[in-house]
Formats: sequence, C-alpha cells, structure tokens
Amino acid sequence: MGATHLEALSGVDEIEVAAVADVSPAALQANADAAGDARRYTSIDALLADDPVEAWLIATSTPTHPGLTRRALEAGIHVLCEKPLALDPDEGDALGEQAARAGLVLQVGFWRRFSPPWVEARRLIRAGAIGRPLLLRLAQWDADPPPASFCDPAVSGGLAVDCGVHEFDLAEWLTGLPVESVLGYHLPLVDGSLADVGDVDNLLAVLRLAGGAAATVDLSRNCRYGDDVRTEILGSEGAVFVDLLPVGRARIATAAGVRHSGLAAADATAAGLVGQARAFAAAVRGEPVEVPTAAASTRAVRIGAAVTRSAREGVEVVVPPPSPTGGARP
Repeated sequence: MGATHLEALSGVDEIEVAAVADVSPAALQANADAAGDARRYTSIDALLADDPVEAWLIATSTPTHPGLTRRALEAGIHVLCEKPLALDPDEGDALGEQAARAGLVLQVGFWRRFSPPWVEARRLIRAGAIGRPLLLRLAQWDADPPPASFCDPAVSGGLAVDCGVHEFDLAEWLTGLPVESVLGYHLPLVDGSLADVGDVDNLLAVLRLAGGAAATVDLSRNCRYGDDVRTEILGSEGAVFVDLLPVGRARIATAAGVRHSGLAAADATAAGLVGQARAFAAAVRGEPVEVPTAAASTRAVRIGAAVTRSAREGVEVVVPPPSPTGGARP
C-alpha cells in the first residue's frame, strides 16, 4: 500500500515527497523510481534526526499505526494514516485528542470519500435526487486472501475491521445516518488456514440505521477475478449505483430512466488516493476542508467490533452513538 500511495503522490502538485522510510532496504530499492530524489531511511529515528518534514503519510502494518502517529504528533508533524488508525478505539480517540491539542491535522485513509464515483453518489443523495435513503448494499470482494498471519485479528483486526471499516464508514457518510445496531454472520470458510488465527474469509452484516433505514455489507477474500467494490443505495424515489470494475462510475436510476452521473474514473482507487492527498494538503494549509479524522476511524472500528461480536455470539449488538464531531474536521 505504501508503494501505491507513493505512485499516487506523483500526481499531486501540492505535495513534495521529501523522504521515504521503510525498514526493508529491498522495498526502498524496489520503489526507487517512484521515490525520485526523496531521501531514504531504514529507521524512523534517522528520519526524525534529519531535516524536518511537514507531514507524514503512514502506510505500514496496522499495529504500528498508533506508535508512528504518536511520534509524528509529538514532533509537530501532520499525519495522513492508513485505515484503521488503531485497533483499540480508545487509543484512536486519544490520538485524535493529541492532534487537536497540538493543532495538527490527523487524517485517516478512507479514500472512497474522495473518489469521484462515491463523491457523486453522496452529492446525489444529499441533493434529494433519489428521495429518502431506505436501503444500502455495500460489497467489498478481494480476489485472494492475504496470509493467515496477516488475517489474525490481533494484526489486522480481522475481516470485519480490516475490510469492513470502509463500508461502515460509507454507510454513515453517504446517508448522514448513524448505525444503531448490527447483526453479523460468518459464512463457511474457503481458506481453512484462517480458522487457526480466528478469522473468516466471507462475512455478511446487516446494519440498522437511524430512522429505520438499513444496510447490508458483504465482505469476501476469494472472488478470484479482482478486487471489487460495489455500492447501491435505494431511495424512496430511485437509486444510485457505484461500481469499481471495470471502471469507476456512478449511475442514477429514477422514473426518468437510468443514466451515468459524473465522470467515470478509469482507476477509481488511484483517483481516491490522489483526492485524499489533495484534501490533506488543503487541511494542512488551514483551509476549511472536510476530512475523515481519528473519530471516523474509531467509529468504523467500533461498528466492526460489534459485527464480529454479533457473528460470534449470534445476537444483535447495539452500537453506541457517534461523537458529536462525526469525524469531520471543520
């Protein structure tokens, strides 16, 4: 993911990649072309001891996110951190408070909020183009599973957190409605090695949103044909559809027919990463841009934990209401 971010940053004029750090010299070498003239380090200590930078983009393994974020904030450095910020929601909240006290930007990598098809879908929904949202269907299907050692919930949070946080965040961000309770279901295992670490490769969740709306979330690690994301929103007066493959696009369907809405993105993931980087740069400049902060990450992690508990215990789990800020930086 770090290499993917590095490639995306090459198209962001507002950001200069001044340094790249990785504990693996081989990884640094493999990304030498994308890094260009950026300084290279194999330790964070060496990076901090050298010429200062204004911001960090953290794309490391999930358990390292809190410690690296804390060090950056202590050094007065703005942070864009891959999701989730922390597996422990309380730790994520504490990092958000630390950033706020220091007057620093702490943004979390929910890239779909900045990808053109999802931006257009939210615009349509908020403009009332399909009436009142009633039902959402959110799918994230990955082609193949990562190693079981990564899927270990202690390492990645497990499927409901590692993948699900994107969908849980989308459900609330698209509709403006908080999730109130969840039902989770683990499906039969495809990769038996995941049983040894206590995770699954297919999962279904039903979310009950405020006001009676509902969402279904289905996650898979074995669709084989590619990493796919689909979002469907049914309203009282029509529907909005978002597809990632074969190209990113948004469609609106009403009594007038079905039509494309907005510009298609050949690579909606790359477009989202570029968009979130530009928003991060604007936030660092002090512009009044909305970005997902620590509160957004901890909110999604709490929903993911509730889904995991529901699937394990076979009960509906109530989700506490979100913080008043809703994860947005004014």
